Amino acid sequence: MSMPPTGQQSGGGTAWHARGLLRSRERRSGTILLMILVMIVVLSSVIVQFTEKGLTEIAAEGHYVERDRLRLTAFSALETTLAVLADYVAIDGGLTSPAQGWADPLAIAGFEPEGKRKVTVSFTDESGKLPINSLDEGTLFLLFNEMGFDADDSLILTNALLDWIDEDDEERIDGAESQTYAAAEWPFGASNRPLTSLEELAVVKGFRELFFDEAGRPNAYFRTLEETVSVWADGTLNVNAVSELALRAYAGFGDPQIQALETYLAGADGMRGTEDDRYFANNQEIAQVLGELPQGVSLSAGITTLRIRVEVSEPDGRYALEAVVQPANSGAGPVAAQNGSGRQQPRANDPRQQQQQRRAGSGAGQADLQYPFVFLELTEDVGQNLSISAPVEPAGGDERLDADNRPVPGA
Repeated sequence: MSMPPTGQQSGGGTAWHARGLLRSRERRSGTILLMILVMIVVLSSVIVQFTEKGLTEIAAEGHYVERDRLRLTAFSALETTLAVLADYVAIDGGLTSPAQGWADPLAIAGFEPEGKRKVTVSFTDESGKLPINSLDEGTLFLLFNEMGFDADDSLILTNALLDWIDEDDEERIDGAESQTYAAAEWPFGASNRPLTSLEELAVVKGFRELFFDEAGRPNAYFRTLEETVSVWADGTLNVNAVSELALRAYAGFGDPQIQALETYLAGADGMRGTEDDRYFANNQEIAQVLGELPQGVSLSAGITTLRIRVEVSEPDGRYALEAVVQPANSGAGPVAAQNGSGRQQPRANDPRQQQQQRRAGSGAGQADLQYPFVFLELTEDVGQNLSISAPVEPAGGDERLDADNRPVPGA
């Protein structure tokens, strides 16, 4: 039997071995390539995350820098506004109404914000509102009744509020002291002190159901109340800013007196908020238009407490600043709570009294500075949250209104 040549055996084995080595190298190359691709993906992900974090930090830093710039503009506008108001106080002896000429204080002072910023200033006369912490039972009942609530709800709201702010733990009929809140498993009791803000009503019996929606947001009733009462009012209504609801509930005004007041303030064109608006400058002018006032009703022609709102906006952000101030010579003191009989009682634990004492303690320093206003409250709001006084739409949006555009209870 003949054997194949030795050279042929060697050649075939070498070829087979070469092909094996080639396949092995290809497998190793594929594995290495796969590992490289995985590393590239991982590194790319790390780089992307690092870049995003860096950009976020840069954006955040830019936000704070821009916020500080907007804040500086807002405080500058506030100081400019107060300077203009101080001039009117010095010349006219006091503030009465924006119709006095200071409705646009920035234009008067020639204030020009930087770049594309827009600055607006608005005013709310807190002395044109009823002092909610010192209203007696009868006035509160009339107020809620004029808002459209029936007698039962008006009584609940009245007595629950009086129980909330009085010092004792004696519960009125349909009212609520701490034991009632405890029985309902609410995590609070009656505060037994004056309200420090109207938002506090969200935890008061009756108000939480009728003035706030299920999410705890203020509804149209709350906005009406907010336009009518204040925790800062001192009890003397500025007739230039008082609402019809306040006049009906507090002064017992009827349609003829309210119409006479509106006609006078609206000026020749019969429209409020226009250039020809008029204002009462003194009590003599009030008497000429309204005649004799009911006994116990106190109306004035001056502003004792003013809320100033400054909003600064630009394409990339907004900022709001709100201050409640009194003219330094106004002499307006804290609002004492009622005991339910219509008489004001001094309160040892009244936060308004304590706040007034703190202001009095710093009065010497302010006198040295001769600063024309006393700050009662100062709040700041950054970014999109401009909720200090912005209206909140009720949930659902299907609220029923009566002929006077007031909400219908229970609708």
